[in-house]
Amino acid sequence: MGEATQRYAVVTGANKGIGLEIVRQLASEGIKVVLTARNEERGLQALQKLNASGLSHLVLFHQLDVADAASVASLAHFIKSKFGKLDILVNNAGILGVVIEDSDLISTVILNRGVVPDEEGTKALTQTYELAEECLQINYYGTKITIESLMPLLQLSDSPRIVNVSSALGQLESFPKESWARGVFSDADNLTEEKIDEIVKKFLSDFKEGSLESKGWPRYLGAYIVSKAAMNGYTRILAKKNPSLCINSVCPGYVKTDITANTGFLTMEEGAASPVKLYHNSELKVKMGEATQRYAVVTGANKGIGLEIVRQLASEGIKVVLTARNEERGLQALQKLNASGLSHLVLFHQLDVADAASVASLAHFIKSKFGKLDILVNNAGISGIVIEDSDLITTILVNHEEGTKAMTQTYELAEECLQINYYGTKITVESLMPLLQLSDSPTIVNVSSSLGQLESFPKESWARGVFSDADNLTEEKMDEIVKKFLSDFKEGSLESKGWPRYIGAYIVSKAAMNGYTRILAKKNPSLCINSVCPGYVKTDITSNTGFLTVEEGAASPVRLALLPNGSPSGLFYYRADVASF
Repeated sequence: MGEATQRYAVVTGANKGIGLEIVRQLASEGIKVVLTARNEERGLQALQKLNASGLSHLVLFHQLDVADAASVASLAHFIKSKFGKLDILVNNAGILGVVIEDSDLISTVILNRGVVPDEEGTKALTQTYELAEECLQINYYGTKITIESLMPLLQLSDSPRIVNVSSALGQLESFPKESWARGVFSDADNLTEEKIDEIVKKFLSDFKEGSLESKGWPRYLGAYIVSKAAMNGYTRILAKKNPSLCINSVCPGYVKTDITANTGFLTMEEGAASPVKLYHNSELKVKMGEATQRYAVVTGANKGIGLEIVRQLASEGIKVVLTARNEERGLQALQKLNASGLSHLVLFHQLDVADAASVASLAHFIKSKFGKLDILVNNAGISGIVIEDSDLITTILVNHEEGTKAMTQTYELAEECLQINYYGTKITVESLMPLLQLSDSPTIVNVSSSLGQLESFPKESWARGVFSDADNLTEEKMDEIVKKFLSDFKEGSLESKGWPRYIGAYIVSKAAMNGYTRILAKKNPSLCINSVCPGYVKTDITSNTGFLTVEEGAASPVRLALLPNGSPSGLFYYRADVASF
């Protein structure tokens, strides 16, 4: 259904000029466009013009002051409740930051990038500190506020686009060659939003002091030039941070609009054409996006299947964060992989999935180190029992038979098992989801077990009935199942209440993980999310009694982790085959 889906756009500063024409051209393509303007009356008048062109079913108006965070938040709420996503954002709102006094002279100032004799400059325009401040607030910070508020909605699109309507005046040649600001903007690899903020503050400080020229700033139209250079710099930073989005800035040319006192060479139709073209042209996506390094996290990865999943993913050229609760064991595991020649592709980070602060620390590490996440493999898990007889444990795992000799199970172990296997997976997914949404091919693999299939529960059991009703299954209902299991365990009434007698906590935790996989896949159709039983593998959790090697066990989660975009989601696999929940 993705191909025929209605697409949604927002255009800022759209009550006249290029903005209004961009709205018209996008709506003519069948896109539903939200026309925004600071002045409500003018915005509604613009809407009437478009309605007269037969576009009333495709254009809506919403008041927007890009420099007002509350106003932008109101727009975001409107789009979320009305459409549920956003596909295209055109940041067109902008002001010149001066009062034009002589429209004949203003074109000279514009075409010469503000470098004109004082005699011409002072006649052409009036520039004040207040106007300069307002210009930067709208043109640059307004763009930032708008993008930050609407980004979560853009990340829900299957083809998100941001077009920042900039200006040739924002190119670095508008700054004197030796100027400090030009040097900072030129160093693209090290440019940050903080450095851009510093430039803006310094410009305003020097403006206030009356020392623009002596401090290496453009003498005329300085605020406009700095605002557009900042917008261009921000575009580069944003594109790096969000490789799954197509983000570009564009100068529409010297257009006849109010901002140029109608002195331009191009019509508004010609001016609007280039921002609209950027919506169409997927080839303009930041090139690094296509050959980008991919990043993965594997939980519970210091040994067994987890460690082997890390090895296999790194062997595919993916940069993998190996995580483990025990730092010493995690670093030992890292050394093993380094000995295999994978040191440049594997990093270690301590992680206790049951501890929200620990998971938040990992999320912060990934965000600052990589800016996104492509693959999450939730492998951390415990059996929730103490194995007393490894010869008998196979009988229980395979046949669910009598097991008092084989194991010891306590309430504390059961509680810990559910906390790690199910709630640990949930906490990890919720914390890393914003980073996964920045990937152009995000994948979650939940390493489950065939013991989590519903046939592990007695046929008439209440829990089996709840888990079976997939259409109405919710996280709240699964929480209820977990709480009821623990309550009945405490009472010693597991069997009489229809729960598995042995390994019950593990069975419930994996059934809950499978249910959560289905819910998550429904909520996030742009992600590929599946759970998988890797088979009966020789690992510590099975007392090394399995039939498969860790290499064979890791192969199926890795295969799911590497599935291409558009692959099936919300399924349970037994090794390579789709199985019933």
